[in-house]
Amino acid sequence: MRVSVAASAVLLAVGLGSLPAAAQSLGEAAAREKARKDKAAREGKSRPAVKVITEDELRGRITSGTLSQPAAEDNVEAAPADGATPAATPAKPAAAPEKSEDELRAERQVEWRQKLTDAQANVARLRARADQMQAALNDMTGPLYGPNRASIANQLEQTKAALTTAEQTVASLEEEGRRNRYR
Repeated sequence: MRVSVAASAVLLAVGLGSLPAAAQSLGEAAAREKARKDKAAREGKSRPAVKVITEDELRGRITSGTLSQPAAEDNVEAAPADGATPAATPAKPAAAPEKSEDELRAERQVEWRQKLTDAQANVARLRARADQMQAALNDMTGPLYGPNRASIANQLEQTKAALTTAEQTVASLEEEGRRNRYR
Protein backbone atom coordinates (compact mmCIF):
# COMPACT_ATOMS: atom_id res chain seq x y z
CA MET A 1 0.00 0.00 0.00
CA ARG A 2 2.83 2.40 0.77
CA VAL A 3 4.36 1.78 -2.64
CA SER A 4 1.14 2.65 -4.44
CA VAL A 5 0.70 5.85 -2.39
CA ALA A 6 4.27 6.90 -3.15
CA ALA A 7 3.90 6.01 -6.82
CA SER A 8 0.65 7.95 -7.12
CA ALA A 9 2.27 10.97 -5.44
CA VAL A 10 5.14 10.89 -7.94
CA LEU A 11 2.75 10.53 -10.87
CA LEU A 12 0.66 13.43 -9.57
CA ALA A 13 3.74 15.64 -9.22
CA VAL A 14 4.98 14.78 -12.72
CA GLY A 15 1.52 15.29 -14.18
CA LEU A 16 1.09 18.71 -12.64
CA GLY A 17 4.63 19.76 -13.55
CA SER A 18 4.16 18.89 -17.19
CA LEU A 19 1.08 21.03 -17.76
CA PRO A 20 1.68 23.55 -20.53
CA ALA A 21 2.48 26.91 -19.01
CA ALA A 22 0.97 29.51 -21.34
CA ALA A 23 2.38 27.93 -24.49
CA GLN A 24 2.40 30.21 -27.50
CA SER A 25 1.22 29.12 -30.88
CA LEU A 26 3.32 29.40 -34.00
CA GLY A 27 1.03 32.12 -35.31
CA GLU A 28 1.49 34.21 -32.19
CA ALA A 29 5.25 33.86 -32.38
CA ALA A 30 5.24 34.88 -36.06
CA ALA A 31 3.04 37.90 -35.36
CA ARG A 32 5.33 39.00 -32.52
CA GLU A 33 8.44 38.61 -34.73
CA LYS A 34 6.78 40.58 -37.56
CA ALA A 35 5.89 43.37 -35.14
CA ARG A 36 9.48 43.43 -33.86
CA LYS A 37 10.85 43.68 -37.42
CA ASP A 38 8.37 46.43 -38.33
CA LYS A 39 9.37 48.39 -35.24
CA ALA A 40 13.07 47.99 -36.05
CA ALA A 41 12.44 49.14 -39.64
CA ARG A 42 10.58 52.26 -38.43
CA GLU A 43 13.44 53.10 -36.09
CA GLY A 44 16.01 52.58 -38.82
CA LYS A 45 17.62 49.62 -37.11
CA SER A 46 17.25 47.23 -39.99
CA ARG A 47 19.89 44.58 -40.43
CA PRO A 48 22.29 44.93 -43.34
CA ALA A 49 21.72 42.79 -46.40
CA VAL A 50 23.25 39.34 -46.16
CA LYS A 51 25.27 37.92 -49.05
CA VAL A 52 24.36 34.33 -49.82
CA ILE A 53 27.29 32.30 -51.06
CA THR A 54 26.30 29.58 -53.48
CA GLU A 55 28.10 26.33 -54.13
CA ASP A 56 29.02 27.50 -57.65
CA GLU A 57 30.83 30.51 -56.21
CA LEU A 58 32.74 28.26 -53.85
CA ARG A 59 33.79 25.90 -56.62
CA GLY A 60 34.76 28.70 -59.01
CA ARG A 61 36.92 30.51 -56.49
CA ILE A 62 40.58 29.70 -56.99
CA THR A 63 42.70 31.45 -54.42
CA SER A 64 45.66 30.56 -52.38
CA GLY A 65 45.51 30.72 -48.66
CA THR A 66 43.66 29.02 -45.89
CA LEU A 67 40.72 29.80 -43.69
CA SER A 68 42.95 31.26 -41.00
CA GLN A 69 45.31 32.99 -43.47
CA PRO A 70 43.22 34.10 -46.47
CA ALA A 71 44.98 35.30 -49.57
CA ALA A 72 45.01 39.02 -50.23
CA GLU A 73 42.79 40.08 -53.09
CA ASP A 74 44.20 42.71 -55.41
CA ASN A 75 40.88 44.12 -56.60
CA VAL A 76 39.28 44.74 -53.18
CA GLU A 77 39.83 48.15 -51.62
CA ALA A 78 38.59 49.26 -48.23
CA ALA A 79 35.76 51.78 -48.39
CA PRO A 80 36.36 55.01 -46.47
CA ALA A 81 34.27 55.70 -43.38
CA ASP A 82 31.41 58.21 -43.59
CA GLY A 83 32.78 61.73 -43.87
CA ALA A 84 36.36 60.56 -44.42
CA THR A 85 38.26 61.32 -47.58
CA PRO A 86 39.77 58.41 -49.41
CA ALA A 87 43.51 58.15 -49.01
CA ALA A 88 45.71 58.41 -52.04
CA THR A 89 46.13 55.01 -53.60
CA PRO A 90 49.70 53.87 -54.11
CA ALA A 91 50.83 53.74 -57.70
CA LYS A 92 51.12 50.28 -59.15
CA PRO A 93 54.43 49.26 -60.68
CA ALA A 94 54.64 50.24 -64.33
CA ALA A 95 55.57 46.83 -65.66
CA ALA A 96 56.62 43.56 -64.13
CA PRO A 97 59.98 42.28 -65.23
CA GLU A 98 59.91 39.89 -68.15
CA LYS A 99 59.80 36.25 -67.15
CA SER A 100 62.54 33.95 -68.27
CA GLU A 101 61.93 30.99 -70.53
CA ASP A 102 62.27 28.61 -67.57
CA GLU A 103 59.65 30.52 -65.58
CA LEU A 104 57.24 30.52 -68.51
CA ARG A 105 57.82 26.79 -69.02
CA ALA A 106 57.19 26.14 -65.33
CA GLU A 107 53.91 28.10 -65.49
CA ARG A 108 52.79 26.18 -68.58
CA GLN A 109 53.69 22.93 -66.83
CA VAL A 110 51.64 23.89 -63.76
CA GLU A 111 48.65 24.77 -65.98
CA TRP A 112 49.03 21.49 -67.87
CA ARG A 113 49.26 19.51 -64.64
CA GLN A 114 46.08 21.19 -63.33
CA LYS A 115 44.22 20.39 -66.56
CA LEU A 116 45.42 16.79 -66.40
CA THR A 117 44.39 16.45 -62.74
CA ASP A 118 40.94 17.87 -63.48
CA ALA A 119 40.49 15.58 -66.49
CA GLN A 120 41.57 12.52 -64.46
CA ALA A 121 39.14 13.48 -61.69
CA ASN A 122 36.37 13.79 -64.28
CA VAL A 123 37.20 10.31 -65.62
CA ALA A 124 37.13 8.87 -62.10
CA ARG A 125 33.78 10.54 -61.39
CA LEU A 126 32.25 9.26 -64.64
CA ARG A 127 33.58 5.73 -64.03
CA ALA A 128 32.09 5.68 -60.55
CA ARG A 129 28.75 6.90 -61.93
CA ALA A 130 28.81 4.28 -64.70
CA ASP A 131 29.62 1.54 -62.17
CA GLN A 132 26.75 2.71 -59.97
CA MET A 133 24.31 2.63 -62.88
CA GLN A 134 25.56 -0.77 -64.02
CA ALA A 135 25.05 -2.13 -60.50
CA ALA A 136 21.48 -0.78 -60.56
CA LEU A 137 20.88 -2.51 -63.89
CA ASN A 138 22.36 -5.77 -62.60
CA ASP A 139 19.97 -5.75 -59.64
CA MET A 140 17.36 -8.37 -60.51
CA THR A 141 15.10 -7.79 -57.51
CA GLY A 142 13.11 -5.05 -59.23
CA PRO A 143 11.01 -5.11 -62.39
CA LEU A 144 13.06 -6.02 -65.45
CA TYR A 145 11.00 -4.12 -68.02
CA GLY A 146 9.96 -1.00 -66.11
CA PRO A 147 10.47 2.61 -67.20
CA ASN A 148 13.05 3.19 -64.44
CA ARG A 149 15.29 0.46 -65.82
CA ALA A 150 15.07 1.91 -69.34
CA SER A 151 15.92 5.35 -68.00
CA ILE A 152 18.95 4.00 -66.16
CA ALA A 153 20.07 2.17 -69.31
CA ASN A 154 19.84 5.40 -71.34
CA GLN A 155 21.75 7.34 -68.68
CA LEU A 156 24.39 4.62 -68.63
CA GLU A 157 24.91 4.92 -72.39
CA GLN A 158 25.23 8.71 -72.11
CA THR A 159 27.68 8.36 -69.23
CA LYS A 160 29.76 5.85 -71.21
CA ALA A 161 29.91 8.28 -74.14
CA ALA A 162 31.01 11.09 -71.82
CA LEU A 163 33.54 8.72 -70.24
CA THR A 164 35.03 7.92 -73.63
CA THR A 165 35.38 11.64 -74.40
CA ALA A 166 36.95 12.29 -71.01
CA GLU A 167 39.43 9.42 -71.47
CA GLN A 168 40.40 10.85 -74.87
CA THR A 169 40.98 14.22 -73.22
CA VAL A 170 43.27 12.61 -70.64
CA ALA A 171 45.15 10.77 -73.38
CA SER A 172 45.63 13.97 -75.40
CA LEU A 173 46.85 15.84 -72.30
CA GLU A 174 49.29 13.04 -71.50
CA GLU A 175 50.55 13.15 -75.09
CA GLU A 176 50.96 16.92 -74.82
CA GLY A 177 52.97 16.37 -71.64
CA ARG A 178 55.24 13.86 -73.40
CA ARG A 179 55.77 16.21 -76.35
CA ASN A 180 56.66 19.11 -74.04
CA ARG A 181 58.67 16.86 -71.72
CA TYR A 182 56.61 17.75 -68.67
CA ARG A 183 57.07 15.61 -65.61
